[in-house]
Amino acid sequence: MKKLILTVLLFIISFVINITGGVRAEDVLKINSVHFDNSDKLIFISAEAPDGGKRDIKTNTLKQPNRVYFDIENAVLTGTKQDYVFERSPIMEIVVSQNTVSPSVVRVVVTLEENASPSDLKVSQIDGNILIKYNKLNITGNYFRTIFRDFKKSANDYYEYLKIYSQKVERNTIPIVKPDTDKKLLEEIQSSIQNTTLTNSDGINYDTVKKTSIDTNLKTGYYLKLAKYQNNGILIQGLGQAQIEAPSFLSNPSRLVIDMPNTYVEPDIRNKEISLGESGETVKIGQFEVNKARIVITTNQTSKYLPIFSPDNQSLFIINTDKLSSAYVSQTKTNISGYYNKRIDRYTNEFVLSFTKPVVVGVRRNPDSFTAYFLNAVSYNEQEFQNALSQAGVKDVKLSLMSNIGIRMTCPLSRDKIIRFDESPDGKAVKFVVSSPTPAPIFRNKKQKGSIVLDAGHGGTDYGAIRAGINEKDITLDVTKMVEAMLQEKGYKVYMTRSDDSGPSLQDRVDVCEKKKPDIFVSIHVNSSVKNDIYGIETHWYHDYSLELAQIVHKHLIKNIPSTKDRGLFQSKFYVINHTTVPAILVEMGFISNDAERAQLVTEKRKQQIAKSIAEGIIEYINSKK
Repeated sequence: MKKLILTVLLFIISFVINITGGVRAEDVLKINSVHFDNSDKLIFISAEAPDGGKRDIKTNTLKQPNRVYFDIENAVLTGTKQDYVFERSPIMEIVVSQNTVSPSVVRVVVTLEENASPSDLKVSQIDGNILIKYNKLNITGNYFRTIFRDFKKSANDYYEYLKIYSQKVERNTIPIVKPDTDKKLLEEIQSSIQNTTLTNSDGINYDTVKKTSIDTNLKTGYYLKLAKYQNNGILIQGLGQAQIEAPSFLSNPSRLVIDMPNTYVEPDIRNKEISLGESGETVKIGQFEVNKARIVITTNQTSKYLPIFSPDNQSLFIINTDKLSSAYVSQTKTNISGYYNKRIDRYTNEFVLSFTKPVVVGVRRNPDSFTAYFLNAVSYNEQEFQNALSQAGVKDVKLSLMSNIGIRMTCPLSRDKIIRFDESPDGKAVKFVVSSPTPAPIFRNKKQKGSIVLDAGHGGTDYGAIRAGINEKDITLDVTKMVEAMLQEKGYKVYMTRSDDSGPSLQDRVDVCEKKKPDIFVSIHVNSSVKNDIYGIETHWYHDYSLELAQIVHKHLIKNIPSTKDRGLFQSKFYVINHTTVPAILVEMGFISNDAERAQLVTEKRKQQIAKSIAEGIIEYINSKK
C-alpha cells in the first residue's frame, strides 16, 4: 500500500514538473520590453524575477540569413511577440517571442547583415536584464532612455523625435504569468489625444489619420493599448518605450494637452471620453499624427496634473497632485545613493542621480521651472548632493522631502532652455539634461545664390545595399549627379564628396563639408530592410538647425512622387549629418529590398523625380534664408 501511495505521489510530482517546467510561477523570469540606443548597436531587454533573473544564456549561430539566437529558460514574455526591423545597422532585426510554454522558454533571434561577424555580438546580464551589444562598444553601465523632453516649435511645426527603426507588434495567444495586483498597477503607462483646436504638422485633424492595422509594420516606439480611470487618475498601458513632450494648455474649455511622440494608439480606444470620477473632468486619447499620440484632459486645474512613469517605462499614470498622497504608487521604497554631473559641451550639462532600487518618476515642465518627483524615494544625503551640485553646470537644483509622497527635485529654468529627462532601463538612475539653444549656422554666401555639398552614399568597395544584382552605390551616384546638374544650371555652387565610383570614408565626406564651408549638406541614399514589403521615402536630420531643411526637401519628395509612401521625418544620429556643422540631411529615396520600388528606382523617370524634388527643396530652403 505504501509503495502504491509513493508511486502515485511520484507520478503526480512528475506530472506537475512536466506541465510547469519544474518551477514555480513566481520564480519565472518576466521579459517585459525591448529598448535601443541611438546607434542601434545596443539592445536592452528589460526583465524581472524574484530569483534575481540570472540565466545561463548560450548563443547559437545560423546562416542564410546570418543570425544569432539564444533561449532564455524559465521565462515568459509578459506582452506580445515583438519584432523590430533596424535600418542601416549591423543588427538588421530582432525578434523576441515565446518559443515554448512547457517548459517556459523565450527565444531571442538577432538577424545580422550578411558580412557582419556573429562573434562581435555579445550577450550579458545586468540584474536579470539582458544586454545585447554589437562591435567593440566600451559600455560598462546601463544606458538611458528618454521619458520626457521639451518639444519646440519652428515656424509652423512640432518636432518629431522618432527612432530609426520599424516595429511590428503581433497579437499573441500564449498564456502569460500574471503579476500580482500591485506590480500590475505599477506596470501601467502612456498616452494619446482628444478633440483639440491645435492642428498637426499636416494641417489635418487626427480623426482623418488612416487606421493602420496593428498587424502591419508600424513606425512607432510605443503601442498604446489601454487607458482607464483608476485611483483618482488616468492609467495608460502599452508596449515599447513611453515618452512625453512638454505640455501645452488650451482654453474654452480649459484643457491640458500632453503629446507622446513615436506612439501608435489602438484604434478601439481613440477619441473615447473617459470620466475622472465625480469631478466632471474627462480624458480623451487619439492619434494626433501617424507617429504621434495626444492626451487631452479637460480640467480647470491644468497646472496640477502630473505624469508618472513606471520603472519599466511600459505605463503612464496621470493624476492631480492634490490627490497624489492617496494614490497607490509603489510598495518598494528606494533611496538616492549617488550623484554625478558632467559638462557635455558649452551648450549642454547633465546631472545624474542613482537609486538603490527602481524609482517611480513624475515630471512637470512649467514656463519657468522643471520639477521631477521621485515618488517612492525616502532619503538622500544632503551633503553629498551639495558637493556634487557645486561642481555641476546645472545650478539651483534643490531636493526636498515630501511627507508620505517621496522626494521632489526642482530647478528654475526658462522656456528657452531645452530639457531632456532620461531613465535607465533598470529604473535605478535618472539623467537630467539641460541645453541652451544651439545657434544655427550663419549663411556665408549671402551675395551669391548659395553653395551645397552633395554626398552620394557608399561607393568603391562599399556597395551599400544589394538586391537582385543592383547596387545602392550606383543609384545614389546617378541621382546625386542629376541634382548637381540641376543646381548648377540655376547658378548654385555645388561640391561633391564623390563624382565617380570612389569610396570616401564617412570622415572624408565630413571633411569636404568642413573645408568647403557650404550653406547646406545633403546625403543621398537608398534604404533596405529584411522585410521585402516595406517601401517609401524617409528624410533624416539630427541637429535642431537641420529640421527645417529636412521638412522642405521631404515635402517636395512626397509631392513629386505620389506613387510611394511617406515614411516621415526622423531625428537620426547618422555620422555625416551629426558631425557636419551646417544644416545637413540624409535622404532615403526608397527601398531596394522592395521588388516593386526597386524596379522603379532603377528607371530614369524615378531618378529624375527624386533629383528634381531634392533640388527644388534645396532651392526653396536657401531662398527662405536670403
